Amino acid sequence: MSEQYIEMGTNVVCTNMTIPSPLKIGTPSRICTALTKGDKPVLRIVDTKISNCFECRVPQMKWAGLTFNLVAIGVGALLVAGVIALTVATVATGGLAGGIIAGIGAAVLPAIESAVTVSLAIGIATIAGSAIKMGYDTEHLCDTSLDATWEMGLPNTIFEGEQAILSRSFIPCPQGGIITLIIDDGLADQAAHMIADYNYKIMDKEVWGQFIQGVISGATGAANPISMAITAYAALKDGLGGYANDDLNINQYEMLRRDKEFEYDYRGKVEDEGYDIAKEESIGAAKGEGTYKETKENWGKYKESKQNEAKAIEKHQKAESKAARREQKISNRSSDKMKGRAKGERQKANHKGNVAKQATQEAKYAKGKFIGGLIGFGMGIAGSAVNMLIDSKFKEEEYYMTKETVRKLQEINTKDKANSEIISDGKQ
Repeated sequence: MSEQYIEMGTNVVCTNMTIPSPLKIGTPSRICTALTKGDKPVLRIVDTKISNCFECRVPQMKWAGLTFNLVAIGVGALLVAGVIALTVATVATGGLAGGIIAGIGAAVLPAIESAVTVSLAIGIATIAGSAIKMGYDTEHLCDTSLDATWEMGLPNTIFEGEQAILSRSFIPCPQGGIITLIIDDGLADQAAHMIADYNYKIMDKEVWGQFIQGVISGATGAANPISMAITAYAALKDGLGGYANDDLNINQYEMLRRDKEFEYDYRGKVEDEGYDIAKEESIGAAKGEGTYKETKENWGKYKESKQNEAKAIEKHQKAESKAARREQKISNRSSDKMKGRAKGERQKANHKGNVAKQATQEAKYAKGKFIGGLIGFGMGIAGSAVNMLIDSKFKEEEYYMTKETVRKLQEINTKDKANSEIISDGKQ
C-alpha cells in the first residue's frame, strides 16, 4: 500500500490538546531532503520536536478539579453548620427532645466550626500550589514528547539509521492522548478546533463533578484539618509523581486497538477511602482525638449521666415522700416548729426535683452527643458512597466524550490520507 512521507513542518494534533490550532512537527537536526520537492527534510521516528505545547487537558482537569473540590468542601461544611445551628436554636430551647438535639449540635457543630478555619487555610495553600503546578505542567508537559518515538514507522526506509515516519504514524502520549499527523492544513485546523471544543467540555464535566462531590464531602464531615491535609497530600503527591496512573488519564491508544467500554474501579476507590479513614483515625488517636475515641468517650459519659440521673431521681422521690409525710401531719393547730420542718422538707424536695431535671437534661444531652458522633461517622461513609456514584457517572461521560473525539479524529485522518499526494510506495 502506498504511503506518504512526512516532511518537517507537517501539522500535528493531540487528542488531549486544548489549544484550537494545530502545531508543527520538526527535528533537532537537519537530515536528508532528497525525497521531497523542496528543501524540507523527511522525518524519522525519533523526530518528535513539537513547535509548542498542546496545553494538555489532564493537568488542567486535575488541579482545577482539586480547586473546585476544596472550595466546595468549605461551602458544604458552612451550609451544614448553618442548618444545624438554626435547628438547635429552634428546637433545643425546651422539651426532652431538645436536649438530644442540643447534644447532636454540640457533637457536630464544633467539628465543623472549629475545623473550617484551619481547613480553609490548608485549602488555600493547596489551591495556590495547584495553580503553580497546573500552570507549569500546562506549558511544559509536552516536553516528554522528546523522549518518545513514532509508532508504525516504515521499517525498510531508513534515514541516518532510523525509520521514516508516514501519515499513519502516531505517538501514544504518557498522559493517555494520541499525537497524530495531518498533512492538509484545513483538515488540521478542523481537527484542532474539534478536539479543543471536546476537551473543554470534558474539563467542565470534571470540575463541576468535583464541585458537587466537594459539597457532599464538606456536608458529611470532610471539612476537618486532618481530612483536608490528607486530601491535599494525596493530590499533590499524585500530581508531582506524574499523571500516568491518574484516573483522569484515559488510555486512548486502547480505544484504537479495541472497542473498549467504560469501567469504574469501585474496589480501588473503596480501598482508597478505607485507607484514608484509617489514616485519619490513627492521626486523630495520636492527638487524643478521632471518631472512635470520641464516640467511646461520649458513650461512657452517657452511661455515667444516666446513672447520675437515676440517683438524682431516687433522691428526689425520697425527699418528695418525706415532705409529703410532714405536710400530712400538720394542721392549723400545729406548732410553728412543725410547720417550719414541713416547709424545709418541701424546699429540699423541690431542690432535689430541680437537680433530677438537670440530670435528666444532661443525660439527654450526652445521648445526643453520642448519637451526633455516630451520625457524623455515618454521614462520612454515606457521603463517600454517594460521591463514588457521582464520580463514576461524570467519569463515564468524560470517557465516552473522549471516545467520540478519537472517532472523529480517525475520520479526519482518513480524509487527510485520501487527499494527500502519494510520494512513497513503501520502497526505496
